[in-house]
This record gives sequence, structure tokens and C-alpha cells, in this order.
Amino acid sequence: MDEFLDQLTKSIPVLRRYAYALVKDSSKADDLVQDCLERSLTKRHQWKGQGSLKPWLYRILSNIHLNHYRQSKTNPIHLPAELNERTSMGLGTDTTSQQLDHLYLRDLDQAITQLPDDQKQVLLLVALEGLSYSEVAAITQVPLGTVMSRLSRAREALRKSTTTQSPTKEPLVRTDDKSVRKPAIRRIK
Repeated sequence: MDEFLDQLTKSIPVLRRYAYALVKDSSKADDLVQDCLERSLTKRHQWKGQGSLKPWLYRILSNIHLNHYRQSKTNPIHLPAELNERTSMGLGTDTTSQQLDHLYLRDLDQAITQLPDDQKQVLLLVALEGLSYSEVAAITQVPLGTVMSRLSRAREALRKSTTTQSPTKEPLVRTDDKSVRKPAIRRIK
């Protein structure tokens, strides 16, 4: 097997993970990955052959996703399904801390889903896939400053939507046998 096909085969799991994070539906994610693989094979001659194939594949997948998204806005037949795949919470077997962690992750997942596509794409490429800002800029074909701005706005939106404490109330802290109010730590620039 040549280097292109070898890298392509090794990239399928990360493409599937990224696609699922974008659309939250495994069948749509698989369709996105399949379209990406098909397009990469037909446009193989456009790959420069230098370095990793993943950034090129991420760009193809992102462009396909954006094309589907634009099409769904103009064509109501392609609107996303209302039901998302979810695993059961299994509350009977989890400890309280595991339940809270699961609820926090669920809320975070919902908050990421609510982000605009450009912010979600940058956030997932940096946080989920571990790519550098310059790699994300090359994939999304936007300037490096735009990548940093979108990432900052996405992180701020997540912070706001996942914050459960009101700014006027101090958090409860458990000490031995009673709960007391303790002032929240404030971050100052």
C-alpha cells in the first residue's frame, strides 16, 4: 500500500470522531466521512504529499459539512433530525460524583451544539483533535487571528452557558458536618 492510502486508512477513526462531534448523529457522521474519503480519493492528485494527510482531510470534511449545512438552510427536506443518539445515564450504578460529572458533560455537549458552526469547528479541531492554531487556520482557510478570535468566543460562550452559580450567590462548601457559604474566587486580569 502506498503512503497516501496508508495515511488515509489510519485517519478514518479521527475523521469519524470529528464528524460525529460536528453533527451528533452517527449515520450522518458516517456519511460525512464516506463523502470525505470519496472526495479525497478522486482529488488525490491535489495532495502535495508533504507531511501529514490529516489537515487536508479535515479541510475536505469541514467543507463538505459546511456545504450540507448551507443546503439544509435553504432546503427544508435536509433539516437535521430532532432525535440525537444518547446513551442512558445509568443513575442506579453511578456514584454521586460520577452522576455530576455525567450531567456536566451532557450540559457541555449541549452548549457546544448551540455554538455557531465556525466557532464549533475551531473549538473541536483545537480541543478534541489537538491541532495547533496554525493547522486549524490552514484547514479552515482563515487567518490565524480569526482562529484565535473564534476559539476565544467559543470558550467564552461555553463558560457562560455552563456556569451554574449566579454571580450574587457564593458556592456551598462542605466542611465536616455542615455546609457553609464560602466566597467564590474572582479572576482578575
